[in-house]
Amino acid sequence: MGSPINRLESIWPQSQTASVPPPGTQKSTFGETAKFWEHSFENLLAEHPKATIAAAAALGIALGWLVKRK
Repeated sequence: MGSPINRLESIWPQSQTASVPPPGTQKSTFGETAKFWEHSFENLLAEHPKATIAAAAALGIALGWLVKRK
């Protein structure tokens, strides 16, 4: 069913960031570093859904204002 904090944990599995070592801890390729940053960014967005939606809305409004027709 899921915990009160995450109702969707049965649908969305927990992130696997522990399996990706942080960059700089060993010799890593660009792909490994990119994968680390991708997981970090996904976790940030997942931990702050309201801020993510607010930022996306603000960006949409700003871009709409910049390209609006006169």
